[in-house]
Amino acid sequence: MGEGRAIGVRYCGGCNPRYDRTAAVRTLKELLPGWEIIPAQPGADYPAVAVVCGCPARCAGTNDLNAPLVYVKDIQDIGPAAGELARLLGVEGEQYA
Repeated sequence: MGEGRAIGVRYCGGCNPRYDRTAAVRTLKELLPGWEIIPAQPGADYPAVAVVCGCPARCAGTNDLNAPLVYVKDIQDIGPAAGELARLLGVEGEQYA
């Protein structure tokens, strides 16, 4: 996809995952059509980064990211995270659970 149409994703280390984090990112992709979700590279500019943590500890390193961060730390966070990402991306008219 073209530059500017990509959302970064950063995973935690996965030491205590309580849900399928990869499935969560697939769901975010489905909820945000037209946007690519790619691994967040240090120092790169993104309109937003989804930080996907396996548990509430939120231990994923984010100091090297230059973007608004949206955390997913539980399966119930996917809908609200998609809504917040949509807001940050300027996607209007979408409803998320």
